[in-house]
Amino acid sequence: MKNPYVTYALLIANILVFALLAIKLESLNMDTGEDAMTILHWGSNINPLTLDGQPWRIFTSMFLHFGVWHLLVNMYALYSMGIGLEVRIGSVRFAMIYFICGVVANLFSLVLNVYANSAGASGALFGLYGYSLGAILNSTIGDPAARKRVMTGFVVFVLINGFIAVTTNVDVWGHVGGFVAGIVLAVIHFKFHRLISNTYLGVVLGLCCAVIFLLPRDQVRYYRLYQNVLRQERITNDHYRHELGDAELLDSLKVAVRAWDSIDHAFEGLGAVQTALQHDTAILRQYARLHRRVTDYRVSLLARQSYIYLDSIEITNAAFDSVPALHYNLDYYPRPAYGQKSARDTTQSSDLATRRVFYDEEWREINDPSSAQFYRLGQVDTLGRWQGAVRDYYRDGTIQMKGSYVDNLKDGVFLYYSDHNTYTSSGRYQREESIGKWENFHWNGRLQTETYYNSKTFVANIFDSLGNKQVDNGNGTVTSWYSDGQIEESGQYHNGVRTGDWFGYNEDGTPYYRELYRDNRLVQGASVDKLGKRYVYDELSLYAYPVKGMPDFERYVEKNIRRPYPKASGARIRVIFQVGRNGDMWDFVILEGYSPEYEQEAIRLIKEGPPWRPGLLHGHVPVPSQGYAVILF
Repeated sequence: MKNPYVTYALLIANILVFALLAIKLESLNMDTGEDAMTILHWGSNINPLTLDGQPWRIFTSMFLHFGVWHLLVNMYALYSMGIGLEVRIGSVRFAMIYFICGVVANLFSLVLNVYANSAGASGALFGLYGYSLGAILNSTIGDPAARKRVMTGFVVFVLINGFIAVTTNVDVWGHVGGFVAGIVLAVIHFKFHRLISNTYLGVVLGLCCAVIFLLPRDQVRYYRLYQNVLRQERITNDHYRHELGDAELLDSLKVAVRAWDSIDHAFEGLGAVQTALQHDTAILRQYARLHRRVTDYRVSLLARQSYIYLDSIEITNAAFDSVPALHYNLDYYPRPAYGQKSARDTTQSSDLATRRVFYDEEWREINDPSSAQFYRLGQVDTLGRWQGAVRDYYRDGTIQMKGSYVDNLKDGVFLYYSDHNTYTSSGRYQREESIGKWENFHWNGRLQTETYYNSKTFVANIFDSLGNKQVDNGNGTVTSWYSDGQIEESGQYHNGVRTGDWFGYNEDGTPYYRELYRDNRLVQGASVDKLGKRYVYDELSLYAYPVKGMPDFERYVEKNIRRPYPKASGARIRVIFQVGRNGDMWDFVILEGYSPEYEQEAIRLIKEGPPWRPGLLHGHVPVPSQGYAVILF
């Protein structure tokens, strides 16, 4: 009696490969998405990889299994049926038939499945059953009892695979292909007595392998385009992760826009796709176009240094959430996730609480929502300080501001809006200080001014409400008008700053004020209110200030200061706060601190000290202002 060496070798090879894979995955079930991806990387059969330079997968996939039950079912079938068949037809012929059926099964899978991750010996085993049944039908192998065993084993094998198919994905077309190959070989061998020689079977195996180079490549073309989208998405995102300067980032994103355009053109050149991929093709193109749009907005943001494009970016990013899911996820080589929070960040975020606060017309916090003019939504820490993204709204729910805070200080990009949904200003703060480019807008949403805050303030361009430029690159004459066409104000800019005499007029055309500027500083001003009262003032009037002057405030501090324990010589606390039209003070924020005890003492001194007045427009009109005080210990 011949020994079934090939059957034993196949059993050992399959079990050994599974053992190595189970050790790597630390799992016998292998039922997670990550497990499936590992099996794919080890050599399972899948159209875009097998047909695009990795044809060896039609063999390696026969030795991989999706879990221990998949392996046990196949190995039991191989053992129970393979030994008898190999003994009857010989080891070489058995091996040839096994691999021919396995290859044909994988070819069926490649052609008739759509991105199926296929693995296992079942395609070849269905082929062996088909070969045995074909031989039985021709009454050339075995007695009636042997035929009954083959039929019973085949039915059991089919039923078990049917049960497995209910609980997991099974490559049905692979099973069909293997079975058909086995039947065909049996008919050729036992009915027509052809291709029986092992040499002929070797040629048949080689031809079956060569067929792989003749299969349609439509899934490969779509897969390549899918990978191009993923690759460009990662490249574009990497530009933001790297610490690039604005100019370098702008150049990189311009290249990215061209790359996204090329991808869109590639969709046009994709040609007809099979029905199963039409949905995903449309969705993937929509996804790529959204990426192109976001990238283009970022290019405009950097090129114009205008933060209003952040709203367009936010809207487009939100559109990603409405993109339907793809039926086929072809990201077989995902990269590690970026942007994970550190332990410190996670701790901080867990201490934040969402809060809604109501404000009156001067942005003073109140408890009565019915009388509020504004309200704020954001997160505060355990000290009650705003942290992270904050949104302010008008009482009707219209957005008034989008910005971000760090320890109660404005820090980041801020966008301000009118109550009729136009922009009023946009720019960036760094710990309450305006930096970089700021834009201001007219009531109708048209751009009014472009101002740069660096070591000095530079007003680059000013436009009227119709879009006509009045100041160009820091030089020009500015005129504004009342709605009836009467001149409201007129003056000049030189080298980006106000200079010379500026004149203001009442709505009836009578003179209102005359202000002299030098290097953007208000040197002297004189105004007359509607009752005829005259005011003389200078730059100091623009800011919140102690009513009796700063020297008087400093004497008060020196006399009333309490130095907390432990005493710290030379400690300096800088405080900013809001001063209302009537002199009320609120919203005290530490700009530069030392310790909670010293900070609270600084705030106490300001609250209990001499009164402050708000800033005075044109020397007499009080406007809510930000006060600033330095307390030295």
